[in-house]
Amino acid sequence: SIPLKINCDARGSFTEILKTASCGQFSVNVSKPGITKGQHWHNTKWEFFIVVSGTALIQQREIGSDKVLEFRVTGEKPEAVHMLPGFTHNIINLSETENLVTLMWANERFDPTKPDTFFEEV
Repeated sequence: SIPLKINCDARGSFTEILKTASCGQFSVNVSKPGITKGQHWHNTKWEFFIVVSGTALIQQREIGSDKVLEFRVTGEKPEAVHMLPGFTHNIINLSETENLVTLMWANERFDPTKPDTFFEEV
């Protein structure tokens, strides 16, 4: 058994569940009802978001563009949505009553000394 660090705030929680030296990391994100998380982009990191419980709207926009790509996803029919480098992205819990649970995979581990995370609203 390995205890995991859960990062909680008013929006929900984020837990890194498995980190590898060369294959990135898996995390689980819980968003409270009506909450938007993300609103950032990366230079090198790319991710997959897979909603496993609840319903969400995932949005992404290439930096410098006005065109927003939107993906309505649900745990009833899981699918992986690819977050690309150079695209600001977010995930919105569309429920007013239920938490949203999202499995996330990133191609590289999070390094707090080089976060590669830049705020910009979609």
